[in-house]
Amino acid sequence: MAIQPTRLKQALLRWVPAHRPRASQPLVQAALRLCVTRRASAAVEFAISGLALFAFIMAILNFGLLGFSLGTLAHSVQATARKAAVYASNQYATTGIMTCPDAAMITTFFNGYAQPPLPGAGTATGSNPLITATWTNNSSGAGGGAEWNGVYLTLTVKYLWSPVGFNMFVKGIPLSITTAATVMGSFDIPTVVSPSCQS
Repeated sequence: MAIQPTRLKQALLRWVPAHRPRASQPLVQAALRLCVTRRASAAVEFAISGLALFAFIMAILNFGLLGFSLGTLAHSVQATARKAAVYASNQYATTGIMTCPDAAMITTFFNGYAQPPLPGAGTATGSNPLITATWTNNSSGAGGGAEWNGVYLTLTVKYLWSPVGFNMFVKGIPLSITTAATVMGSFDIPTVVSPSCQS
C-alpha cells in the first residue's frame, strides 16, 4: 500500500529547519518520489519469497537423491553378496576347493554395481562407503541351530550421504545396509573349504 503524499510531505517538512524551507524542497520532493513509487516492487517481493522457493526446490531434489542413493546402496550390497557367493561356488566346482573372494575383490564387485551413483568404496577406516565383509565357515554344521549351516558371507556397507546445498545445516545422513549370502553347495555335500572362507 502506497503512503499518502500529503501526509509524508507534512512529516518530512517537520524535519526541515523552519528558516530554510526552500533549500530543502528538492530533498523533500525526492523523498516523496522514492516512497510513493511502486517500480521494482515485484523484484523485491520475489527476492524475499524466492529464497523460500529455492530452499523448497532444493529440499525436493535432496529427498530424491537420498532415495536414489539408498536404493543404489541396497541393490549393490545384495548383488555383491550374491556375486561373491557364486564366485566361491564356481571355485569349488572348478578346482574342488571352495575359495572365497577376499575383501579387495568384494570391493571391486561392489564398485562395479554402485558406481557412478555412489563414490568408490573401500575397506579402510574412513572410507565412504565403508565395506565390512565377514566369511563364516559352518559347513560341518557344528554351530548348531543358532547359525546357518554352510559357508556364508555377511556383508555390511555404511555410507555417509551428504545433501546438496545444505552442508552447513546437515553434515550427513548415515546409511547402512547388511545382507547375507550362502555359498551354494556348501551345506549339503562334503566340501574342502579354503581358509579364505573364514574371517
